[in-house]
Amino acid sequence: MPVSDRDRNRLAALVAIVKPANSLAARLDAITDEQRAYYATWEARYERWIEWCKAQHDDEIEVDARPYARMLEHDTSPRLHRDVEAALFDETPKILLSDTEETAARKWMDQLQCT
Repeated sequence: MPVSDRDRNRLAALVAIVKPANSLAARLDAITDEQRAYYATWEARYERWIEWCKAQHDDEIEVDARPYARMLEHDTSPRLHRDVEAALFDETPKILLSDTEETAARKWMDQLQCT
């Protein structure tokens, strides 16, 4: 049985609700196979790093806070390749030393509104 244009439009509307065009899921679908493979490798390495951080014995820091504490003291977390990061999360706004606080705040607010 052929699929009508009406059915295609309804399906497209449902997909847009479940997976908005600017969502991370939609962006993951849009990246190349090479980028997706790199992301999968990075994600596995990052999860292992999180578990390693949680396993560190530090009674002063709660288990779930240990990865964050590790980042603050000396960030050794795996890095996501720049082109994959830009494809998934957009470019990080550049805050210049010469920017005023208002300009820096505006750049971050613009970034938040785009995502």
